[in-house]
Order: sequence, then structure tokens, then C-alpha cells
Amino acid sequence: MQSIHQNPTFQLLLSVTEELVVEKGCHQTTLQDIIKRSGVSKGAIYHYVKSKDELLGFVLRKRLDQIGRDFYQSVDQGNQSLEGALKAISGALGHIHDPKDITNLIFIYLLSKKEDPAIAEMLETLYERSIQNSQEWIEVGQRAGEISATLDAKKTAALFSILTFGVRVQTVVSPNIKAFTGEDVFQVMYDTLSKG
Repeated sequence: MQSIHQNPTFQLLLSVTEELVVEKGCHQTTLQDIIKRSGVSKGAIYHYVKSKDELLGFVLRKRLDQIGRDFYQSVDQGNQSLEGALKAISGALGHIHDPKDITNLIFIYLLSKKEDPAIAEMLETLYERSIQNSQEWIEVGQRAGEISATLDAKKTAALFSILTFGVRVQTVVSPNIKAFTGEDVFQVMYDTLSKG
């Protein structure tokens, strides 16, 4: 059976939502805009999500999951060196310094609505997933002998998640401050993982 997330209609909703957020921003994009542009009925949308915010959460999740796919694709192509794998990740994270990047916009928008229990749960799930993905990537490197087996994969993954989410916030709050670049993120990750 096909997952709801692989359903063509759901994918269309995600794509249309991305387009509208780029054009109008998170606050100005409405469910009515999404219905009009996608051609999907209101009832059909509610078959997939309960709200615009939940749909935005799925867009954010899709974008964050792409980083994991890029990592595993790099490893599958034989690029198992620490530097090669980290370059795949840092390439996918290049957008974290773009204040107009949809991932950053949605993250900050949802963060501003964290008092809503459904959004708080969504953010917690995304954060936990980020840590889990990073931990898996570190463990892949440990099994390949590229990262010290003594490195605490879970704590290091949490550190990297704090770092990347923090850079997202800094990028939106103070976009003109470029004190911590993408290369800096790569270097911190590389130094942490290579020195174990």
C-alpha cells in the first residue's frame, strides 16, 4: 500500500505550498490559496492534514529528509571518507545561511507558534528526527572506520542539531551577520568527528 507521503496529490500539495511560501511567506499563505493553486478540494486537503501549519510541517520535514538522502546517496556512490560524506551534508545545508530559504522561513514560523500543542509536538518530532539522522550518519562513519568508535554519537548528533538549528535562527534574526559561515559549520563538524 502506498504511503500518504508518496501519494501524488499529497506531493502536489507540498509543492504548491512551497511555491506559495516563497511568493507570499508563511503568514500570508492561506489554505484557500493552496486549494486554488493546487485544484485540490478542501475536503481532500483535510484528508491529508488538519491545518496549514501541519502542511508546512510536512514541507519542512521533506526538506530536512532530503539532507539524509543526499548523505546516503554520497555513501552509496562510494564516497565513504569523512570529508566526502560531510561535504554532501554541508552542501545540503548550504541554505541555512539564506534568510529567504523556505526551510528557515517555515522553521521560524512554526517556532513562533510553539505554544500550540500540535505545533510543539511537530517541532519536537522534527528535532528528534534531526538528532536521530545525525546519529545514524555518525554511526555509519564509525562502522567505516572514518570516525572514532569512542565518540558519543548521540551527544555529538545533538550538538550538530543545536548548531544547525541555531544557525537557522541567527540567519533569520540577523541576516547581515555572517560570523559563522557554511564553511565554519563544515569545519566544526569535521574537527569534532575527526578528532573524536
